[in-house]
Amino acid sequence: MGTRGVTTAGTSLTGSLTRAARAVAARVEQVLAKEGLTLDQWLVLDALSGKGGLAMADLADRTLATAPTLTRVVDKLVTTAQAYREVDAADRRRVLVHLSARGRATYRRVAAKVAEVEAGLDVPDEVLVALRSLGD
Repeated sequence: MGTRGVTTAGTSLTGSLTRAARAVAARVEQVLAKEGLTLDQWLVLDALSGKGGLAMADLADRTLATAPTLTRVVDKLVTTAQAYREVDAADRRRVLVHLSARGRATYRRVAAKVAEVEAGLDVPDEVLVALRSLGD
């Protein structure tokens, strides 16, 4: 099939994207392991960066983590003082997760290292735009 087809030379789009995602994740996880972080923890730190606070449902949407995984990850980030929970003043039934000062410092330090890994992949801008649009 052509470039828009489901398969090309026996490789499906799903298979290609999965292999690419796993290869990128493996490279990023090498950096994260040296910082004492998991990929899920990094995704939460990244989602919280630049935000005033996010509810667990919003974090789940941004990280694609399941509720039990996300709860464990946030619990660990709270335990290590990277994040904290706060009741939403506008809706007292909701709990928001925020980055702590320590979490912001960790994010800034690790983001630079992750950006180096990502830049080393040399992915063309048009591919990045296409990939980002898939998640919308």
